[in-house]
Amino acid sequence: MALWPIFTIPNCISYVPWDGKNYFYNPYLRTPPRIYQESINSISHFYYEPGQDRICLWATFEICPWPSWAVKRFDFHAETGALLNTASMGIWPVAWVNHGSLGSYGAIYSTWNSGYTVTEMDASAMWPAAGMWSIDPSKWNPSTIFTHAVVNREDALIAGVSSWYLQIWDISGTPTRRGSLRLPYTLGYLCYESREICWIITQNGLVGKINYRETKPRWEMLSSVQNPDPSSKGYYSAFDTKRNRLAVFRWLPDAVDGACQCQIEFYRPLYRVAGLTDPVPVTRLRNGEKARFVAHLYGNSGEGVGTYPLRGTLSDPAAGALLTPITATEQSGAATFRYQAPDEAATETLNLSASVEE
Repeated sequence: MALWPIFTIPNCISYVPWDGKNYFYNPYLRTPPRIYQESINSISHFYYEPGQDRICLWATFEICPWPSWAVKRFDFHAETGALLNTASMGIWPVAWVNHGSLGSYGAIYSTWNSGYTVTEMDASAMWPAAGMWSIDPSKWNPSTIFTHAVVNREDALIAGVSSWYLQIWDISGTPTRRGSLRLPYTLGYLCYESREICWIITQNGLVGKINYRETKPRWEMLSSVQNPDPSSKGYYSAFDTKRNRLAVFRWLPDAVDGACQCQIEFYRPLYRVAGLTDPVPVTRLRNGEKARFVAHLYGNSGEGVGTYPLRGTLSDPAAGALLTPITATEQSGAATFRYQAPDEAATETLNLSASVEE
């Protein structure tokens, strides 16, 4: 499996030009050749919100006017990547709250800078409302502090990153650690796809797909953003569960004139087909009766590969008949062929081929 780059929105954020006033703060921002009075200083949250079908980015800015800083939330159209809205926000959702991500029940969850809890959040305010779900990993054994966390409340699982490891915890009763995976590089962001899958992106642009619901968590893919740039200041990921694709925010240094050069990139998981199993009869083979054969198309990580056409033929001389010479694999990678056996005893050879476009 790999990542297929779909499209990129360059310069997805525009800075406010300097208005000519002699501000006291951050004079370097308006020192020629720079012509803007603000610049991104840090990024806190990047997540897909299914209720509004938008991608949200929270960033802290250095600015020339008082009070020398600003916090903004940028809402991007999840399908086109176009900027929909920019909202000025308070400091607490980025000073106290850590890294928000989509989780179960379509809710947003986040860790905290100022404590150890993992909390359900109001997606627009990045602050918990009364009665929202929370849990405190510092009370577990062993005590755990997560910088990022994916919450699966349906299956009572949390996948969280602590230092160099993704840890998976069962929280159905007394929290129990089920397993862990070492990250290939320093984490940039962690995001949720489903009750089984989460994604990591590292600070140097590596992208990993992880099945965290298995008894032993496993890597299903390790790929990379397109043309990773050593000058990038960070990478952040959010999974669009409606369109089944990954959004990546690439934080790039400002241009010589101070313009923002950050961009949003969209990727779709692309399976790399590794092989096709031999057809296996799943019903009894009897003279004059119909039988079904099943074969599996699989990827380079052993996963089933769906929605590819398969063609079957019988080697000459054929005594029976292949009733479904063309079929397509299901999402599991399975494909079924129906065969009509002859009335008399015979030996047949069923040949299969897959049409795969890379």
